[in-house]
Amino acid sequence: MPFQHIGYNRIKYISFIAVSSGIFWITIQVRKTRERLNGAFDSYIVHLIEPQNNKNDVVKIEFDAARWVKASNSDETFHQRIWRNVKFAYAKRLLHLTTAANKSLRWKATKYLARIKDLHNWQYSLLANECDSRTAIALARVEGVDSRYFVQPPGYGVICNQDYLVHILKDFLMHLENSSKHPCITNFISNSFADVQEMGKVFENYYDHTDHLAKCVKSTTDVLPLCLESILHHSTIERFAKDIVQQNGLYLLMEIYKTFKDVYEINVALCTILSNMSIYPDLLDEIHKSGWIGILSQWARVPDMRLSVVAGRALANLDKDDQYKAKYEKGIYSLHPVLRTDQQTKVDVVIVHGLLGGVFYTWRQRQNSDLTLSIIETITSDTYSKIKCSSDPVMREYLATLEEQKQMEWDSIGNDFEIISYDIPTNANSGCDCAFVCNGYSNVCCNDSKTTQCWPKDWLTKDCQNLRVIGINYDTSLSKWATTCPEEGSKVTLDERTNELINKLKRAGVGNRPIIWITHSMGGLLVKNLLCKAYNCHDTTDRFLRNTKAIVFYSTPHNGSRIANLNSPTSYVVLPSVEVQELREESPHLKRMHQEFLDIMTLLPVKVISFVETKSTVVTAMKFNFLMVKPESGNAGIGEYYEIPQDHLGICKPVNRESFLYQKVLHLVKEVVETT
Repeated sequence: MPFQHIGYNRIKYISFIAVSSGIFWITIQVRKTRERLNGAFDSYIVHLIEPQNNKNDVVKIEFDAARWVKASNSDETFHQRIWRNVKFAYAKRLLHLTTAANKSLRWKATKYLARIKDLHNWQYSLLANECDSRTAIALARVEGVDSRYFVQPPGYGVICNQDYLVHILKDFLMHLENSSKHPCITNFISNSFADVQEMGKVFENYYDHTDHLAKCVKSTTDVLPLCLESILHHSTIERFAKDIVQQNGLYLLMEIYKTFKDVYEINVALCTILSNMSIYPDLLDEIHKSGWIGILSQWARVPDMRLSVVAGRALANLDKDDQYKAKYEKGIYSLHPVLRTDQQTKVDVVIVHGLLGGVFYTWRQRQNSDLTLSIIETITSDTYSKIKCSSDPVMREYLATLEEQKQMEWDSIGNDFEIISYDIPTNANSGCDCAFVCNGYSNVCCNDSKTTQCWPKDWLTKDCQNLRVIGINYDTSLSKWATTCPEEGSKVTLDERTNELINKLKRAGVGNRPIIWITHSMGGLLVKNLLCKAYNCHDTTDRFLRNTKAIVFYSTPHNGSRIANLNSPTSYVVLPSVEVQELREESPHLKRMHQEFLDIMTLLPVKVISFVETKSTVVTAMKFNFLMVKPESGNAGIGEYYEIPQDHLGICKPVNRESFLYQKVLHLVKEVVETT
């Protein structure tokens, strides 16, 4: 009994000490948490947001801001509040794990952190401020992440006076001119603030892909978009891109964004500038602190690929944990995936456009307004048009039910039908081994109600998994006639373009896995020249040749084009002078390169498909019809060959996912993926 009595007393003392220590530890943690929460909001922002001439509004904003930081939702129950606090504590733990040494652990913690929803604004703000730049980039590339995870730009909500912004831009450009000695900047400053109309003419001589920004200027006194063009041109030269950051250009660009937030072309230009600077990983911290990562994350999710793909390129370049460890330089775009993915990539699909083309419009879907009606057209499109035209909720519900019923009927009987493909060839060689129909409507790729801007990006990746789609964009604008920037070497010959392309593709990680080349017009000549150079090299360049599994040619002039044989004034109307010389029919250089290509193909198991136009193309405003590539020149002399009743511009644009032009490529891609 005495022994038990002594044991009970000892247990009491130990329990008292444990409880007291626990209460003391909890008190300390509550005090630290309160201090951290109170320091999460800078009261200076309240005064910065609100003008000083209205005291009533200032008091109201301060009250709202304080409630935004500290107050809880009055409708929130005790259990909901506890659950939200548990999620917040879990989020903080995950945020700590995103800095772990193990790469897979960092990625897993980032994905789980992005899934946490319904936190308070102040909780997101606290997490954003504790997040480092590396984690912020990783979060920006996760699908479905909350935008409040990212640091807001300094002075968020404040819009500068445009006159003051013009003054700041002028000083900024003068500092750039002093640090870089760029002749284009010097010329711009001497002309920009004198005559806006003349300045627009000057810029037409400078830029090839940004001169459309001048059209956005409606007022002769609005020079901001033209100043932005100058900065954009400056950023395209790699050795000058860092100067923009060193002169605090990121914060100035943010002010331009806030001023012209609703002007889409301005957003594209800003995104392109950031994308050009993203090749320097040491600029990541500055880009993060200036608030651009959250905006890039939003841009990467917009439907228009002119903005989403460029923003995705910037995020991928800044991502130190990118799965491909690639660097996408100017003219190289990762069309898919734009964000991070857990999917294993087996094959790289590289698309290369032709003369006067571009990655953002060469591969778009052809409009079907000139097609005749058919049973497929009636079923797939008519219902969509009725739903869009009806505003009555009852009618919309009825049409939706009707569409569902029709779909069920086709699911039950569709396998008994054979759907004839669009764009059926009018001629083919003996190597043709394919059907021109799709068996079973349920097995045919369903056509989306929206047209695509790039079918390899949107269609191939849906119908075939484990692909990375790389888009090549090289400049072939007719403005090559005009004076170009002396700081930017113009690479216009086939060999010069090929050498530049090889170096950029190496840094993008192309060649590390099987490759499928999809080319149009001169893009096919670039790829053939690249493979010939890879065959003759004994360094890492030969990996392009070893991993090439298939090539698709859309109207590639293997033996040149007749249009280059026209009289000089006519040919210059269609093509720039350098390209005219290289594309002459029966050109010795093209014939020599093609024979070398055929010799290489006999040594390797590469599948080749050639599509050639049979319709004339309308060129220039004079409606001049001309067959750009004759069948004899478009026939590669190896693999499968098809003559398609389309012109030179439409040959690479399938009308829908049932088109022979697409289905043939899809079957080829699936075959390569399955055998990899």
